[in-house]
Amino acid sequence: MDYMGFTVEPWAKQWLEEQRSKGERCLEIKVSNGNHYVYRSTSRYDKETKKAKKVSEYLGSLDEKDGFVPKERDARKRARIVTVQETGVVRVLDECAGEMLGYLEAYFPQNYDQLYALAMIRCTGTVPLKRAASVWEKHENIRHIRPAMSPKSLSDMLESVGSDRVSQDRVFNRIGMASRELAMDLSEFFSSSDTVSYAEDGYNPEHEDLPQINVSLVVSLDSGIPMMIRCLPGSVRDMQTVCASVKEMNRDDVTLIMDRGFYSKENIDVLDGSGLKFIFPVKRNSMLYERVTINEYDTFEYHGRLIRYGKCRYDHHWAYRFKDEEMRLGEERAAFARYRAGEITKEKLQEKQGRMGQMIMVSNLDLEPEEVFLMFKRRDKVEKRFRDFKSNLGADVCYLRDNMSVAGHVFVSFLSLYMLARLEDRIRKADLLSKYSVYDILHEYSKAYAVRMDDGVVDYEVPKKLQDLDAKLGFDIFPILRS
Repeated sequence: MDYMGFTVEPWAKQWLEEQRSKGERCLEIKVSNGNHYVYRSTSRYDKETKKAKKVSEYLGSLDEKDGFVPKERDARKRARIVTVQETGVVRVLDECAGEMLGYLEAYFPQNYDQLYALAMIRCTGTVPLKRAASVWEKHENIRHIRPAMSPKSLSDMLESVGSDRVSQDRVFNRIGMASRELAMDLSEFFSSSDTVSYAEDGYNPEHEDLPQINVSLVVSLDSGIPMMIRCLPGSVRDMQTVCASVKEMNRDDVTLIMDRGFYSKENIDVLDGSGLKFIFPVKRNSMLYERVTINEYDTFEYHGRLIRYGKCRYDHHWAYRFKDEEMRLGEERAAFARYRAGEITKEKLQEKQGRMGQMIMVSNLDLEPEEVFLMFKRRDKVEKRFRDFKSNLGADVCYLRDNMSVAGHVFVSFLSLYMLARLEDRIRKADLLSKYSVYDILHEYSKAYAVRMDDGVVDYEVPKKLQDLDAKLGFDIFPILRS
């Protein structure tokens, strides 16, 4: 007796014969996935077809040890839970990663699964390598990958990935193909290891006397999504290094928007020689303030504020001067407070007053002043990404033992930052940024669970509030039916 390609076992046939000998009629055994189920099969007349139609009623299951199990008891038996795993966070991050897993598999075939898994769990907070396996296992494995997550395996992976700059650059190129306007900045984190040669005494805003590692981060001005990251020795902060980092992306058609700390004649010469386009402000003591005048009637509005501007050509470049009255009032109040506190002299206050609320941008681009101003204002995206990189991802707490491991650590943090930035971009497009941060969204998605039964059935528990939020964000990532 066969059913759906499965044979009814002899013990089940014997049970069926015993029931028939007791007077039970119309019983039938069906086999599915090796399990035996008991039905009562009868027939009834179908008026439409004018023929008899078979009707089966499910009675329960049949077990070699327990015998017949009525459907009420069988339902309870089969509903035994094997595992409960979070599913929402990994699903939304996987959606935000886009084609990232494919890129990693193509360029890091030996380590792609570890890279992907570690980057995902790093999005949820600072996860030491010793806890990586435990954190990974609490999430549903929606991609069915099997990464080696022991601390030793992950340490080896970080060293291997960190040494492969060619493959890193290929990943950067793939994710940044559509971006034209980029902002670049340098920041630093500290290392107490004496075996990391990247860690050198260098300049940092806090003037902390610790060996540091510089990190250059490139961000798309259009979306705020990171495009590239690179570790540099702590003493390196020159334009040659900046240009070399961008050149490694094989991108000559980009515009670099940088801060005034990079402005110097030497750096201008390097940028001109590199062929890269650039915009960055000069310091307030620059002689360019004597050359660029502002026309009182040349204005535009920025967030409801009136901006006056001027523009002039000099030394094959363009200088753009802007004046913001609201900024001037704020700076003037702060300066007078310092004067009253005796921190600056009256002469110094008068010197500062002439240029308060103003800034000059230098560029090799001939653009409308408003366009230059808006491009620079969008530069805050790179500063925000650095804050995310250092505080949310914990990348500045680094105790790795060599340069390659540090570079691998930074690359994994970049992948996490990329996923989080894409999620923030989706929140912005859904007009929900005033209500939800990235981590608010991840918290909401953490409330979705995959419940796996002992018969292989998976139920998805998704709160109604989360389903509504998922629809607003346009993801639609949760399965509707059982797997």
